[in-house]
Amino acid sequence: MTQFPTLIDQVATAVLAPVAATENPHHRAILDVFTEVQDLDRQLAALSGDKLPDGVSVAEQLEKLTDVLVERMAAGAELGALLSTPCCCAAAPEDDEEDDTKDAQDAGEDEDDDFLSCPSRPKTIVHACLDVFAAVGDPDTMACADLVLCLRDLPGVAEGRWPYADLTQVRLAQLLAPYGVRPRDTTAHDGRRYKAYRRTDLLDARAGCSC
Repeated sequence: MTQFPTLIDQVATAVLAPVAATENPHHRAILDVFTEVQDLDRQLAALSGDKLPDGVSVAEQLEKLTDVLVERMAAGAELGALLSTPCCCAAAPEDDEEDDTKDAQDAGEDEDDDFLSCPSRPKTIVHACLDVFAAVGDPDTMACADLVLCLRDLPGVAEGRWPYADLTQVRLAQLLAPYGVRPRDTTAHDGRRYKAYRRTDLLDARAGCSC
């Protein structure tokens, strides 16, 4: 899919709308995620072909297909969440918004340690993941498989959908997608590529949790 705006769109805007309109961040997010969904669909179609690329084994092809499928499902869930979320076009004053965000982040940092023991705190999947990160020393990234393995030791039900003990990489991706958290391509010290979650993404998402 061609990125928007194209050169034609820029010329049309200059001719038909001399006063530049302010872009709505929510609408831009929908467009970006929709574009990514289409790109992932094309990747899935290419990877599902009968002929393997030269030098690629069946196991490598299956691993790549699985990674792209997880990304596609997460992107689809994120797109669905964006489309169903009301858009408030009247933005709050920038300074007030920054202060509110900082206050929410500071409050969240103070409560990280008692997440699992506080009965009144919503036990979101974001906080559960951050607890796992904290338990292993707060690394910058954590492989999807390792994060799922640790989450399976938690009691209760994740987001009211699946018991933590029954989580899979695909299910975790679906649960985190509405918060805007998705697995990222990461390179290990030995050059090996793998899918991982970033702690910074989870911290950013925490500010949007209803807690």
